Amino acid sequence: MKNLLKKSISILIFLTGFFCAGGIGTIIFDDTRIFAGNSSLFAEETSIENLYKYKLKNGLELFVAENHTVPLVYIEICVRGGGIAQTKENAGLFHLYEHLMFKGNKKFKTAEEMQFALNELGVADWNGSTSTEFVNYYFTVPSDKLQEGLEFWSYAIRMPNIDKREFEAEKKVVLSEIEGDAANPSKRMYNFISQKMFPLAPWIRSPGGTSEVVINSTVKDLKKIQKEYYIPNNASLYVGGDVEPEEVYNLVKKIYGSWRKGKDPWKKNVIEYTKTPLAQTEYYVMPFDKVSPQMAQVIVNWRGPDAEFDRKDTYVTDMMLHLTNNPQSYFVQTLVNNSQLGIPDEDYLGFDYATYRRVGIIDVSAIMLAPEQYLPLRAKMLVENIPQALEGTLELSDDEAELNLVKKRLYNSEIFERETAAGLLSTARFWWVCADSDYYFSYSDNVSKVEVSDLRELLKKYIENKNPLVIVLINPDVYEQCKDDFAENGFLELGK
Repeated sequence: MKNLLKKSISILIFLTGFFCAGGIGTIIFDDTRIFAGNSSLFAEETSIENLYKYKLKNGLELFVAENHTVPLVYIEICVRGGGIAQTKENAGLFHLYEHLMFKGNKKFKTAEEMQFALNELGVADWNGSTSTEFVNYYFTVPSDKLQEGLEFWSYAIRMPNIDKREFEAEKKVVLSEIEGDAANPSKRMYNFISQKMFPLAPWIRSPGGTSEVVINSTVKDLKKIQKEYYIPNNASLYVGGDVEPEEVYNLVKKIYGSWRKGKDPWKKNVIEYTKTPLAQTEYYVMPFDKVSPQMAQVIVNWRGPDAEFDRKDTYVTDMMLHLTNNPQSYFVQTLVNNSQLGIPDEDYLGFDYATYRRVGIIDVSAIMLAPEQYLPLRAKMLVENIPQALEGTLELSDDEAELNLVKKRLYNSEIFERETAAGLLSTARFWWVCADSDYYFSYSDNVSKVEVSDLRELLKKYIENKNPLVIVLINPDVYEQCKDDFAENGFLELGK
């Protein structure tokens, strides 16, 4: 995620909506428009050098990154799904389905045969993940194994066995993961935030699911998900490294071209969740043994923009994030220099936002010292001071010089991201999932159009006079010392 928090803020082991492996790519900013499509017969134009995009007749989108530095090829298949596609009745089944994909398919009948095939391909690292908005599977193979690698994922994603015996065995594995998450304070807090920010559908940010759904699930339930979501027009394929784009396209067309197109699963499921889920600001305190007795963490959460419904606002929020996280920004300096708050230095304060299709959240997180001293009042003071600190930052940016500096910094920081095919493709996949490929290719143009007036409108729409969810993480022993103080100031104990 686009999280710039450092040092002790990591005590939270900052929460993600992922299960197994995987992550969210970072943003790409590029002022130079180079049309890769001009040098590739069947590719669509993109604004990223050496990145080619194709679309098969069945709707499968293919992204190819050409980089001949080393004789390796990264291959990833992705499906829009996971938490965002869940209902109360099937929460957890995407996660369960992911497990079963590695248990055998039409060509490789068992998990052992799949592992043998991976070894034959020379795969050193492979995995899959179920996240808030997608499910993906990936590995890297020698470039002379390109066709075999493409065929491996084709069989895995299109023709899994979903054997009943393996199904029952994997249920137990998934249930143990759900139980483990229930005992994990970070996951408990993540789920609590989901419940508060999305009260009508808290499961959309929790792809792990619930024990009840997994216990009662059937093979038929999984095949229903397969039929509705594991279809080419809801999928994308990423191939990068030592490859020729047209060769990749022709192989993909040959191997995946017969994959049958299905009905768009999102047409019947257009849901925009409220931007004002709380009737009043709510305060919670959570004893957490990973927190040092010398400090506490305060996290302030607001509903943020969603790429599906508030596209322009997502660009503006990204600019706000990078503008405010400059250690010398008015936002950082004002709050850090407020001695009453007790924030040690610039590294212990951050503004955070990650782009999602429908579940955007903005949060500000701060580490405060001396947690035994008036911490509830200091947490409330932080909440009260955030809007004016953000507004002050914008006042100093009125001449556009600061915005231009941020845009330049974004461009420079993302050059490194393109050095590897996997890095470039993971970014392309991230934007494809949370929006679409056009969002990615026009991203730098749209961010460059952000003005201070847009940032002010963003503050009014999402933060000023809006009710946040405030959570204080504190060492259990310290909490016992000031428990009454929290209660007197209207804090409820999270998890009690």
